[in-house]
Amino acid sequence: MSLRIARFKKKTDDWIASHVQKYITNQTGHDIPFSIDWESFGKLEDAEELLKKGLSYNVLESNLKTLCSDDLGKEAFSENVKEIIVQQIESDDKEAMGYSLKRGKLTYFANQKLRIFGDVKILAR
Repeated sequence: MSLRIARFKKKTDDWIASHVQKYITNQTGHDIPFSIDWESFGKLEDAEELLKKGLSYNVLESNLKTLCSDDLGKEAFSENVKEIIVQQIESDDKEAMGYSLKRGKLTYFANQKLRIFGDVKILAR
């Protein structure tokens, strides 16, 4: 791994710890671990746009805000979600983006490299 990639991952992990994790805790009312599945990104050396702009959590944050807008949503979220994971998919089809909840792990699928994030309303269904 190059120094540039190592710095990018460190900067991203620091941002998660200082901002994203706090946002999730504030919205959900619970401390739910948040992580990036770095292996799903493959080689990052060729992902110039991603390295410049970083990862985006706007869709995820918007969905959390909508879902957890009241106590019922917060309770349902905390009962079902024990961990949140961002996973890269290589598709450019917005229909392929979305969420999967299995055994308490909420996986958010998006093409971060191409900055395609899917439907904002998908979590609130």
